[in-house]
Amino acid sequence: MIDLWNPNTFSVELQRTLTAESQLIFDYHSEACRLMDEHLNSSPYQSLKPNRFSSYYLWFQEHDLTPILAEARIRTWHYARLLDHEVDEMQQRLIPSSLEFLQKRLHDLVAKELLSEEEADKVFQESPFQSQEDIRSGRLWTVTVPLHHSDGGVSPLLGSWGGESAYFWLSDKTLAAKLKSFGLSRILEIEAALLDGLNAFSASNTVLEAWAKKLGVSVVPTGCDLAITNCLGTAKLVRVHTEGESTFDAVAKTYPESVVEKIT
Repeated sequence: MIDLWNPNTFSVELQRTLTAESQLIFDYHSEACRLMDEHLNSSPYQSLKPNRFSSYYLWFQEHDLTPILAEARIRTWHYARLLDHEVDEMQQRLIPSSLEFLQKRLHDLVAKELLSEEEADKVFQESPFQSQEDIRSGRLWTVTVPLHHSDGGVSPLLGSWGGESAYFWLSDKTLAAKLKSFGLSRILEIEAALLDGLNAFSASNTVLEAWAKKLGVSVVPTGCDLAITNCLGTAKLVRVHTEGESTFDAVAKTYPESVVEKIT
């Protein structure tokens, strides 16, 4: 299992491939930084100019690097507010998001007397899945670079049970507040393959940024959102960081080791 943002975790084959094209990676990212600086400070305004190393760089990324990553297993990060029994279930099997799964989870809340039947039905009927199931269903969303729990991109997911599928379009503010009252914020480490769709190509961007940083270029590995779909059967939950535990606050600060050095 590798961390896309940390070259120290890369396989021998991946390091060998990147080392062979280190000059190209350095040149491309150095030029990208120069062009962006020129663009942002231009007066009068000038459009961002093309990177003269792009064609060779993209060929290497697509034809050499992506096939290697398609065979790799990586660590990803999932952010959610969960009840204890939901964590236990995820440790047994990872289930993708769907309207049916949301209904099952709501039924569990009613059984535990955390929501009434009417409240659960309102959450269900106003879920984005009702009109967007084709673009939301069947996915477990993760990120490839760890984020601190206070990050604006994940704090809403940690603050409200059910994530966007439950709170995003919910019109009842009292009920929305209730979804924040149970469960605990969790950061889940998930080991996953990169065989789904364009996941390996997307992941390669972070790998190349991390390698450029290692070479001394002023670039930050940005990471990407990664949807685990067909690979869910082989994905596994590695570790859970729960609100109140010391490691929960440490994620993206002092955990994993050297994270701040590598991603800032």
